[in-house]
Amino acid sequence: METENQQNCESCGMPLDGKFISKLDSRYCVYCQDQETGELKNYDSVRAGSIDAAVRLMGKTPEEAEKMADEILPTLPRWINK
Repeated sequence: METENQQNCESCGMPLDGKFISKLDSRYCVYCQDQETGELKNYDSVRAGSIDAAVRLMGKTPEEAEKMADEILPTLPRWINK
């Protein structure tokens, strides 16, 4: 359950805890930001990763996962007004 103080990745929306927070920018997770170069994944890569995670970890069908990603990602700080 999400709490008001829970931090989520501003790129993919994943809940962040100590082992998933980027060491280079705490707004992002280790999956969205390369931990060596600091480069952020582009929208299509983040979307594909979000869909894959929803299928593998949440048991969503690919169609459900695509719908979820397409509803959530555009509302996140990194993608607003992009």
